[in-house]
Amino acid sequence: MEDSPLSFDIQVGDAGTVRLSGRLDAAQADQALATLNALPGPLVLDCAGLEYISSAGLGVIVATYKRLLAAGSAFRLVNLGPRVGNVFALSGLDKVIPIG
Repeated sequence: MEDSPLSFDIQVGDAGTVRLSGRLDAAQADQALATLNALPGPLVLDCAGLEYISSAGLGVIVATYKRLLAAGSAFRLVNLGPRVGNVFALSGLDKVIPIG
């Protein structure tokens, strides 16, 4: 089984939507952070296609959330699958970062 790469699909609207798919791990963290840092808020991260997230991936999400929070801009995650949602629940980040 081959790992699928992380890819981005960016839609611009009232709340910019970034669709994540594949694996968000250490191999993609720098690219993901650079892409997200280039986007102003508000942002919605659509995680429907996200198969896996590592601690490095969580770091990308937290850094983006903190940046937008400091700028007074909205940020939320939507469409978390069971596996990725469980990672957020176990880490306690589901109590910090808006989901839904």
